[in-house]
Amino acid sequence: MLPTIGVHELHTGCASVLRACGLSEAAASTAADILVYAETRGYPTHGVNALVRSYVPALRAGRIDPAAELEVVRRTGVAVAADGHRALGLVSAARAMDLAAEIAAESGVGFVTVRNSTHFGAAGAYAHRAARAGLVGLAMTNCGRQGVVPPLGGTVRMLGTNPLGAAVPGRERDPFVLDMSTTVAATGRVNQARKRGEPVPEGWLIRPDGTGTTDPAEYADGTADVLWLGGALETGGAKGFGLGLLVDLLCGPLAGAGHGPHPAAFEGPQDDDDIGHVLIAVSPEAFGDRAGFERRVDELLGTVTACPPAGYADRVAYPGLPEAERAAEAAAAGVAVAEDTAAEVEKVTSELGVPPWPFRTGADGGR
Repeated sequence: MLPTIGVHELHTGCASVLRACGLSEAAASTAADILVYAETRGYPTHGVNALVRSYVPALRAGRIDPAAELEVVRRTGVAVAADGHRALGLVSAARAMDLAAEIAAESGVGFVTVRNSTHFGAAGAYAHRAARAGLVGLAMTNCGRQGVVPPLGGTVRMLGTNPLGAAVPGRERDPFVLDMSTTVAATGRVNQARKRGEPVPEGWLIRPDGTGTTDPAEYADGTADVLWLGGALETGGAKGFGLGLLVDLLCGPLAGAGHGPHPAAFEGPQDDDDIGHVLIAVSPEAFGDRAGFERRVDELLGTVTACPPAGYADRVAYPGLPEAERAAEAAAAGVAVAEDTAAEVEKVTSELGVPPWPFRTGADGGR
């Protein structure tokens, strides 16, 4: 059985690790909110795994500044340009979305860009953050100058997986929450499969000659690349590539941040420096009656779930519903953590001198 941990203990543990790395109590708690969101909703590559394998090493190496604060450098009406000053992206993006929500509550829409930031984890967490306040939320990020995917039909990795999240709140129903990379899968899932010696599904990786592979090691050694959402050109890959390029255009040039498609990409791999984010909040009240909007959202989502399922499906759901159910299960049963990740947590907490996490062996935490 996998090690499990209660949701409250998970939040406490994440925050204690981040405080030991120099974050303030408030910043560590905010970042822990985002990590717990990812972990409880089924995005483990963006939860504890990211904490111990990405964020802690970057903080300890000085690549992330634990004391940096989000700075508003320009405001024009409802639009804000902010500088993250290399703070932990989880904190910068959360505070940027909170700022967008404040502006939206006053003016109907809040649009915040962030430059000079770092990896921000699960995009849906920020959109959901807006939805909890009764707002429509949009969140997106690029990977700075790092290239992990070539443009459609190309051979040089010059874009990120460039995820985006969107959330729409209802009244009684769990909010619609879309959380997606613009590639067919996040590269973190490919790397995780490689570390565990497991193949990836067919349709995830393509070689330069157009043939597919299920061996994640081929992505690691550069002999295969992740496909864009939709797959090959013939099956709609231009849609995923177009979305990915749009995210880089907004989070790069518009935000004033780094961007993957840059002449330096032809010189070799670049670091994920100067990552850009876009956070948008929209108030339904700016367009009419909030209660009426929420009723219509509930009706729409309820009609979707009432659709008779096809023979290959148990039911019809909508983005955000299975994740909300998973989070409710985690609240009751705890969160399951992979054994290798739990072992890394024990190593990190020991090195940082913080209390060990109270893992237990038991149920699978609803996963």
